[in-house]
Amino acid sequence: STSPMDESRRLRVLDAAAHDDVEELKRAVGMDLEAIVLGLKAAIEGKSAKSMKFLLESGIHCLEGGEKATKQSAETFQALVSAITTAVCQGANTSTQDKKHEEKGSDPVANVEGAIKDIKDGKFVIVQDAASRENEGDLIIAAEKVTPEKMAFMVNYTSGIICVGITNERCKELELPQMVVRNTESHQTAFTVSVDLKHGTTTGISAGDRAKTIMALADPKTKPEDFARPGHIFPLRAKKGGVLERPGHTETSVDLPRMAGLYPAGVMSEIVNRDGSMARTPELQDLAKRFGIRMVTIEEIIQYRQKKEGIAKKTTE
Repeated sequence: STSPMDESRRLRVLDAAAHDDVEELKRAVGMDLEAIVLGLKAAIEGKSAKSMKFLLESGIHCLEGGEKATKQSAETFQALVSAITTAVCQGANTSTQDKKHEEKGSDPVANVEGAIKDIKDGKFVIVQDAASRENEGDLIIAAEKVTPEKMAFMVNYTSGIICVGITNERCKELELPQMVVRNTESHQTAFTVSVDLKHGTTTGISAGDRAKTIMALADPKTKPEDFARPGHIFPLRAKKGGVLERPGHTETSVDLPRMAGLYPAGVMSEIVNRDGSMARTPELQDLAKRFGIRMVTIEEIIQYRQKKEGIAKKTTE
């Protein structure tokens, strides 16, 4: 049996297929039929012709005796054939109807619990706030689970302004004051001074450097003097009560890792479209489907916490 695909590699395959980048696909899939099937489905979804041709040829080569062909199960072969058959037989209208049906039947509690598990497993989640507030969706991941590859993915699909939600206690430990004395931002987003990790980094802007800075923010051993200020990572101070006190992405980015049993710090950035405009619900749903990323709303997380913590309070009374 083969081990599950690494999340960084999974995103790399999907991203290359979505952008019809055959050279990157060659590096990402190798002769691994599981990766080929994954990329083929994404290429079909995105109508990436060059990627489809390359992946079909690679899949056939695997099945004819490539490096890992003998290790692949009959189910994997069926998945390859099914991916092609489904794309040919199903029209866009059917896919849209199925998606709407799935959305209507989703269970908010199960959705939040799934998001918590994904965060624990080092995956991204898409978190959408209310239409009456910012009406935007953020990619969020636990700070301690960041890698250079995941950071590169995040930069490619967001505004590129990478923020890290941390607790007030952590701000004090790292001596991170607020960026301004008087905050006049519409939602009172609590930006601290920006930072870069001093050690093992260069300019601080690369995906690798930013990943190191973020992991340092989530490392209890990190000291204030380990950071250069200003930098390319923007810590945000979360309210103590989390989303129950302030229904923002900052608080969500801390609440989700905390509920997952991880260090209470999360990375976030606003998802944008290719033309630079803010992604709204249809575009967020498309991105979620394309990359297999769970989508959850802040309102669902608020309701989940109220329900779970309400039960806990009654139990202890």
